[in-house]
Amino acid sequence: MSNLRELIHHISGVQDIWAEPAGAVAVTQVTADSRAVTPGSLFVAVKGGTTDGHRYLADAARRGAVAALGTASPDELAAQEFDLPGGLAYVQVENSRVALAEAAAALHGFPSRDLTVIGVTGTDGKTTTSTLIESILNVATRPAPGEIGAVGVITTVAARIRGQEIDTGLHVTTPDAPEVQHFLAQMRDAGCRYAVVESTSHGLDQGRVAAVDFDIAAVTNITHEHLDYHGTRQAYVQAKALLFRSLYASPGKPGVARCAVLNADDAGSYGALSEALADEAHHTGTTLPVRAYGLRMNPRAAQESLAAGDLDVVATDVRYAPQQTHFMLLCREGEFAIATPLIGEFNVYNILCAAAVALALGLTPEQIQQGVAEMQGVSGRMERIDAGQEFLVVVDFAHSPASLERALHTLRPLVGRGPGGEPGRLIAVFGCAGLRDREKRGRMGEIGGRLADVTVITAEDPRTEDLDAINTAIAAGVQRASPDAPFHIIPDRGAAIQAAVNMARVGDVVAAFGKGHERSMCFGTVETPWSDQDAMRGALHDRQAGRGAAGDN
Repeated sequence: MSNLRELIHHISGVQDIWAEPAGAVAVTQVTADSRAVTPGSLFVAVKGGTTDGHRYLADAARRGAVAALGTASPDELAAQEFDLPGGLAYVQVENSRVALAEAAAALHGFPSRDLTVIGVTGTDGKTTTSTLIESILNVATRPAPGEIGAVGVITTVAARIRGQEIDTGLHVTTPDAPEVQHFLAQMRDAGCRYAVVESTSHGLDQGRVAAVDFDIAAVTNITHEHLDYHGTRQAYVQAKALLFRSLYASPGKPGVARCAVLNADDAGSYGALSEALADEAHHTGTTLPVRAYGLRMNPRAAQESLAAGDLDVVATDVRYAPQQTHFMLLCREGEFAIATPLIGEFNVYNILCAAAVALALGLTPEQIQQGVAEMQGVSGRMERIDAGQEFLVVVDFAHSPASLERALHTLRPLVGRGPGGEPGRLIAVFGCAGLRDREKRGRMGEIGGRLADVTVITAEDPRTEDLDAINTAIAAGVQRASPDAPFHIIPDRGAAIQAAVNMARVGDVVAAFGKGHERSMCFGTVETPWSDQDAMRGALHDRQAGRGAAGDN
C-alpha cells in the first residue's frame, strides 16, 4: 500500500493533475485492466492496438479506483465522448505505459534496486539462456548442495522464486509491468540476491520492464521475427536495444558490476547493439564494459580470437552426441571443460551467453561448470517425449525460420536406421501463427521442404485468419524448395501429430514445432487449452494400443 501523492512523485512525464484529492489517498494496486480494478486501485489508461483504455475510466471508477492516469486531457476525453467521472483524481502523463511501470515499481518500493538484475533478450534461446543463468546462480548462492539458492527468474514460461514456480499465463511474452514488479518484490522479500528477467521485444517496446534497474544486459541473437508488430527489422532491433540502453539509465548499485553481453557471431545483433551502446556512452560520458562471446571450432582460432580481444568468452573443440554435448570454454579467467545434456550448436551459444553473464558477475569456472551440468532442459525446448517407442519424439518451440532451420539441423544427426539398414526419416510437424509475420510462412515451408524428409503442415494459433490460407502458403514454400518433397496438410493439430506418429518407423525422428511449452492455442479470439506434449503422449498411446497404424504414409 502507498500514498497517491508519493506515487505521482515517482512518475516521469506528469503534465497536469485534475481533481487532486485534498488529503492522503491510499493506493492498494496499480492496473491497466479495468476488469481487475478493486477498491483502492490506481487505474492506468493505456492505448492498445485494438482498444483505448481511456474508454474504461468510468468503469474503473465504478469498481472502486481512487485515481487514474492517462495521456489525454479532460477536453480530449470529452471530444472522444469518453466519460471522466467527476471527483476521480486524474493525472495526465506523457507516456502511460512508462507511467504504469513506474507506478507499479513505486508501489512495491522499487524492488529491482535491492537485487542484481540480469536482462536477457533475443529472438531465440531467451528462456533456455535465462534458465541456464538461474542454474549457475543457484549453485553460486545456495547454502549447501541440494538446497535452493537466492535467485529468482521471470521467463515467458513461468516465474520461479527460490525454486518455487509461478505460472505467468497462457502465452509467451514478458508479463505486464505490475506483474513484473510484483514478482521482483516477492524475490526481494524472499531474500533473493539475483533476478533474471527474460525481456521480449514486445515487453521492451511496451515498457513492461521500463522501471526495472538492470545491471547486466545480454542478447542471444536477432533474426527475422515479429515484423508484423514492429513493422521493420530496424524497429525490431531497436526494441531489443532498449534493454542495453537501459543499462545507462539505471543507477549503479554498490558492489554490483554493470556489463553488456553480445553475440559476436550474430550479424543480426552485434553491430546494431554495439552502435546503441556507443551512442549511450557518447551521450552520458560513461563507458560500460562489454563481453563478447562466440564459437571457434579450431582451438588455435579460439586462442587467437581471445588474445586479439575479438572475443571474451569462446567455445572450441565441440563434440555433439545424442545424450550430451562437450566443449572447452576459453575466457580471460582461464579455460575449462563444459558438459551439458542440452543438444545442438544453438545451445552451445546459449551456454556461452550464460557463462559470459556469470563471469561478468565474478562467478567461478567451477560454479559455471556445475550450473550448466545441472540444467536438464526447458519445457518445450528440444524436449524428448518417451513412451517406450522405438523412434525419437521431440517437442520444440521453434517458430521462426531461423529457429526451425537450427532445430532441423540439430535433429538430423539423431536420425538412425531401420532394422534392415534403411535410412530413417525426419518428420516435422509445424504451422504458422495468424496475425503475425506473413512472409515467414513460405520461408518456413521452404526450410521444411529442404531439411525434413516429411513435412506435416497444421494449425498454430490461426487467430482470426483463414487457416487454409496460412497452410497453403506454407505448402507453397515446401514445393518451391523441393517439388518432390512429401508433405501433408492436416489442419487439426492433434490429428497432424497422430498422423506423424503413425507413420514413424524405427530410426525416425518425429518433431512438433511452434507451440513448445505453451498451454493454449488461439482460434478466432478464443484461447483453447492445448499441449503438444500431451498430444504426443496421447498419439503414442493410441499407436501402441493399436488405434494408430505404424508405417502409414
